[in-house]
Parts: sequence; structure tokens; C-alpha cells
Amino acid sequence: MIKSNPHICHLVLSNIGGAPRTADSLISSQKKAGYKVSTVVLTDLDSQWMVNFQASEKLIIMKVSGSSFYIGGLIHQIWIAMQLRKVISDLKPDIIICHTAFLTKLFYFSQLIPGRFSVPSISYIHTDVISELPAESKGSLYSLIKLLQNLFIRIDNWISLRSLQQASGLVFVCKSLYERFLYLGLNSRRMAICYNPAIPDPSHQPLNPTAESWLKSPDLITFVSAARFHHQKDHQTLLKAFAQASQYHSNIRLILLGDGDLQTEIQELATSLEISNLVLFAGTVTNPRTYFSLSRAVILASHYEGFGMVLVEAVASGVTFISSDCPVGPREISEVLNCGTLVPISDVDALATAIISHVETPQEIIDRSEQIERFFSESSCANSLEMLLQQVFDEKT
Repeated sequence: MIKSNPHICHLVLSNIGGAPRTADSLISSQKKAGYKVSTVVLTDLDSQWMVNFQASEKLIIMKVSGSSFYIGGLIHQIWIAMQLRKVISDLKPDIIICHTAFLTKLFYFSQLIPGRFSVPSISYIHTDVISELPAESKGSLYSLIKLLQNLFIRIDNWISLRSLQQASGLVFVCKSLYERFLYLGLNSRRMAICYNPAIPDPSHQPLNPTAESWLKSPDLITFVSAARFHHQKDHQTLLKAFAQASQYHSNIRLILLGDGDLQTEIQELATSLEISNLVLFAGTVTNPRTYFSLSRAVILASHYEGFGMVLVEAVASGVTFISSDCPVGPREISEVLNCGTLVPISDVDALATAIISHVETPQEIIDRSEQIERFFSESSCANSLEMLLQQVFDEKT
């Protein structure tokens, strides 16, 4: 049985994105349920994001820098793990919840350091870790540097999977992600599926002026995509498809929410496709659901996803979505919420056809409030995790 007033410590990388928002929701729910809750964040909190883990009894920010997955990266990760071990030893939690596979690996390293230190852990898998594992270099392997790089990629990948196998429990944010991991030999008795909660926008900041004029214009049909500018999100396919659709309907517009390393490259692509006047790079916003609610549909063109929570948030905002049918997430969301259009990954023609179809048919009125409350509420997420916590504590005692 769970002991009276147990201490749960959440490990998070930052306060940006879906995983920290879920962690913040769980921290608040657990605090209300009578747990003692602390949070360790590896990097500085970004002031523009409203996630601040206020319900934590203790908040520790470690301020560590990033690292690669080669030998220097592994050494750096071990160094971070040593610091993490000291922090956790001082906190003395009864259980650790690691919000990413990377944090699970760091915690695994900390457990290997000699000394009396043993705390059960739950790994909260928010992303498709299998797709994210670094790939070995192809082609000629006569270069010593390339040989060493591939060796350390193999070591790093093995450690990442080993750390998941050693976790006391695993949480997956959807069924399809859970099924993707089953063949790795993980202990299925200590797994749970917890859909992330569809949390309302944390702020009410005004819309970008251009975005507002597009979204509220009766003469324009505007789509929104919320995704960081990263290879995973495949903005290239999205812009090429949108350019193709705009040849048939000149009154369509596209608002891109987010930022990232590839933003300049994507802006240059929009210019080369001659659609820069139809596409708005609105940057990172803290109220994406306001944009969603005024759009015709939300578009996600990813190569892979951990779940694609943005699609749930779109439906919770009252609109439908168009998404790539990537291995994890969108199809399950479409089936659970009984809406949405799926297209093959990286298929420009299919995505363009889906956009055109949405323009040429009346806008679909989406009301899935009952399903959202049943599957994607904060209480549903907290209750699913609570059952796994009970199981882990029972096995510990």
C-alpha cells in the first residue's frame, strides 16, 4: 500500500512543451491528493511559458547544458547524473517520475554510482523514442571518426533502452506507443497508458495582428499548424502541399506557430514557392487554442510523433484536423475522437488534396466535449498514474 504522505519527485528537462505541461498538471493533482511533491528541472525556466510548477513543495533548477550522444556527450551525461544523484539524495523522495526517456537514462546512470542509493522510478514516455534513437552513419566505415561515432551511438542506444527496462514502471501517452515498445522485452505488468490532458491555454495574450485579420476575415480560409521547426515536423511537405492547394484557391492562408533551428530554412522555402504572402510565421505563443478555434482546421505533417497532443487540443477547441498517418498518435486520436483526416507521411499530393477538400466542403462542427472529458481530462490522467504508483509501491513493500 502507498504509505501516508509519500514524497514524489518529478524530473523534467524544461518548462517548454507538452511534457512539462503534463508534469505540472500531475504535480497539482498529486498535491491536492495529499502527496508531498517536489520537482527537479535541468534547465532554466523560460519566462514566456506559463508552466512554473507552483504546486511543488520544493523546486530545484539545476541549469545544466546540453550534450551530444558521442563520447563527450556520454561523459557529460554521467557528470550530470552525479549532480542529479546529490540532489535526489538530499530530497529523499519515495519515488521518481522521469518525464522523458533521456531523463530516465540520467537517473539510471545516477543509480549506478557506488553508494547506498536506491529509489524506484517511473519513466513517463511522451515521445516515440524508437524513432528518435540516433541512427548510425551509412556508407564507408573506413574513417576512424565514423567508426567511433557509430560505436558510441550503439552504446548510447543500448543504455537508453536498458534504462527503460530497469525502470520500476512505464507510462505511455497512448496505446500505439505502448504497443510499439512491447517487443523490447519490457515488463508489461508495470505499464500504464495515460493520455495527456487537454489543458486550456494558460494565458489570454492577444492574437498576432496579421493572424487575427486572417482568422476573422469572412473572405479567407485559414489553416493553423503548431509545431517546432524541426525535421520531425516536416514543414517542407506542408509548405509544398499548401503551395499546390493555393493554385486552386487563392483565398487560403496558413499560420505557423512555433520556432526552432530550421525556421530560416522554412521561410526561404516559402519564398521559393512564392507563398510567403500566404504564410505567417507567428512564432511561439502561449494561447494556441485561440488560434485553433478560429481556423478551418489544424494541420500536422510530422514524420513521427509521441502522440500529437496538438490534434486533441484542436478538437477540444472545436475544429477538426489534417494529419500525417505517422506510426504513433494521429490514427489513435482520430479513432478515439471520431474525426480528422489522415494522409500518408511526406505525401505532398495527398496533403494538398486534403486541404482542397476542406476548402471546398462546409466547415465541420466539432463537439467532442464528452470524449475529451472522458479520455483527456486532468483527472483521468492523474487517476491512471495513481494506479501505477500503487502497483510500484506495493511491489516495493
